[in-house]
Amino acid sequence: MQHTDWDDLKSEFDAWAAAGRVAALWWRDDDAIEPSPALDRLLDLTGAHGIDLGLAVIPAGATEELATRLSDHSGVVVLQHGYRHRNHAPIGEPAIEVGGPRPVEEVLADMRAGFRQLQSLFGERFEPVLAAPWNRIAPPVLERLVEAGFRCASAMGPRAAMSNTGDLTIVNAHLDPINWKKRCFAGRDKALAGLIKELSDRRTGLSDPDEPLGLLTHHLDHDAALWGFLERLVEMTDTHPAAQWLSVRDAFGLSAAPRAVSA
Repeated sequence: MQHTDWDDLKSEFDAWAAAGRVAALWWRDDDAIEPSPALDRLLDLTGAHGIDLGLAVIPAGATEELATRLSDHSGVVVLQHGYRHRNHAPIGEPAIEVGGPRPVEEVLADMRAGFRQLQSLFGERFEPVLAAPWNRIAPPVLERLVEAGFRCASAMGPRAAMSNTGDLTIVNAHLDPINWKKRCFAGRDKALAGLIKELSDRRTGLSDPDEPLGLLTHHLDHDAALWGFLERLVEMTDTHPAAQWLSVRDAFGLSAAPRAVSA
């Protein structure tokens, strides 16, 4: 079995540098509702390295305490993580909240309610981005998300695969280092191999070179091995000139955008 190690990742970044290019990365973390030791560790890690974090918050469970905890972290942008993070798929089908058998109007009503809750709790720290639970948005909902105030959406995989986006900007995640069947770190080899492939495909033109590479984490589900992997990753990107963590607003093109107001 072929092993992938940190030298392989360095070699990929070296190839970017030799081409006079910089790899653009961004970081999304899901399932936030309240402060926790795991969230503290994530904020300390990203903050210490000056990395912006897109924190996907579940509106129905979000607390005032979370808003207070984030108040002194300028590098954290709040994204909307569905509404209740409730699965509406029929038994045996992939989990989905932003879609499923419910009428589109009912789904949009939930998304509007969540939008208003996050606006109220987080103010300008909240941006009009829907980061979908289970990374699934049904196309009939996707094409109408702008009606609920959203300017952007985030799921998983190449954004070119998402159709009927209307006026939405799509900025997806591409690397999730958790093995969800076992709910543990997928392992260094698998995580690095996935990251290197995403980088190589962008560098060689096999995938969209302008699509930022999204890291997706779930702070409440991290084990010690995954924390160690993330710490090593940010140390490497800190020291390599061909790696750049984008601000979340820059990744979504929201820096100069007018603020949305949900109806």
